[in-house]
Amino acid sequence: MTAAAYARYSTDRQTDNSIAAQLDAIIAYCQKSNISIARTYVDEAQSGTNTNRNGFMNLLKDARAKKFNAVVIYDISRGSRDIADWFTFRKEMQAQGIAVLSVTEKLGDISNPNDFLVELINVGLGQHMVLQTRQKSRAGVAQKAKDAVFLGGVAPLGYDVFEQKYVINEHEATAIRLIYDYYADGSSYDTIIDELNAKGFRGKKGQVMGRSSLNAILQNSRYIGVYSWNKYQNKYMGKWAGGKKNPDAVIIKDAIPAIIDTETWERVQRRMKTNKVKNATNTAKNTYLLSGLIECGNCGGSFTGKTNTSGKGYKTRYYTCNNKYRTRTCNAKNINADELETSVISGLRGYLQNNDFGEIAENVLTAYENSKGGDKQAEKKELDKLQTELQNCVKAIRGGLDIPELQNEILQIRTRIAELEETLSWTDDIVITREMIVAQLEKDAEHLDDMSVQRLIKSYITKIYAHGDSVSITGGVNMVDCGGRI
Repeated sequence: MTAAAYARYSTDRQTDNSIAAQLDAIIAYCQKSNISIARTYVDEAQSGTNTNRNGFMNLLKDARAKKFNAVVIYDISRGSRDIADWFTFRKEMQAQGIAVLSVTEKLGDISNPNDFLVELINVGLGQHMVLQTRQKSRAGVAQKAKDAVFLGGVAPLGYDVFEQKYVINEHEATAIRLIYDYYADGSSYDTIIDELNAKGFRGKKGQVMGRSSLNAILQNSRYIGVYSWNKYQNKYMGKWAGGKKNPDAVIIKDAIPAIIDTETWERVQRRMKTNKVKNATNTAKNTYLLSGLIECGNCGGSFTGKTNTSGKGYKTRYYTCNNKYRTRTCNAKNINADELETSVISGLRGYLQNNDFGEIAENVLTAYENSKGGDKQAEKKELDKLQTELQNCVKAIRGGLDIPELQNEILQIRTRIAELEETLSWTDDIVITREMIVAQLEKDAEHLDDMSVQRLIKSYITKIYAHGDSVSITGGVNMVDCGGRI
């Protein structure tokens, strides 16, 4: 029997149940039981109340790849302190035909009522202990919050922390007042960012401030002296809890030295509320066929679709570099969306109407056969990167950033993730023939003028590079390598 050894501890304080001690016990157990340890997975200073741990997730991944037929842990609490997580793990291992063994406990068959009950009690006691500890800890933190003390993290721009109390950083506070005054008087984010850059102001960590930073600053009630703790129920035991307002939140007015006066704050909030409704309306009405495909030839950033509305109500759709839009750190030209989309569709139409489908099918079939059995590392790497980006975007929204641009970026990322997951799910057993490819090409050529056009663009075009007044387009199946002026 080959096994995976798994060890975990929750704090930085080493005890008898530390990683080294657990692994020593697991090795001794396996030697006594004639079990060979094929792989070892560890999670240091990781809570057992959720499964979002690198070592544990890698263990699950390799279990699904059949790289061992048993998992050995020191005790149940090292695997999980959450009843639902533990039995989800046990059921998956059972489905994979993988035994779960404990050095200190006898784990039976979870489909047996008696074995299940014993295991339920053991993991239940672990979860009960965590809940008790958490309750005491939160009670202590809540008591400190009532004294309006700083409870960790990074102080907001405009403040420093001295002896656990907020104190104004005058240099940074000047930037905060500039942001509020300009926005309250009707200035755009672009104007504010330009002014901040001209005066040399930066974020708390030295970064250029962009739209997301401004949005967060303009919604932070600390700047009018309001102290808050645990305002939203974002997480429970390490898992997303919905982000609802917390009835037990600690909110204390006039507990922090104010940087902004109440009148300016209220003017800003009224304008933000109005703009939020207007932006949501504009975003809902406009579709951008090339979202996620355009790369800036100037800075390497991605382009996103926007709409301008003139004073007379005329709307202009365009694509703009994200770095130019968010942080004003790029000077790439905007691209008229109608002109670019018309040009791309025309090029795609010409490609499908003027090429030999049989020759294309042969090329596709050759490429497919060559790729069979490949490890698809490029796709996997891109998928991992996009999943990280998606998590960061979701964290930003949970943290209070709710702007249309972020929602649009999340949509683009999720679309690409779905495409990659579909690609990676293909198996070498899929049969593709020349006739099937030709039939699909003919079908696609017939649907370029209907609602399928966005799907077809995503299928055939891989990247559009924007270079000043020109663009170059690349696509799959040796489709496009053309340039044009816009």
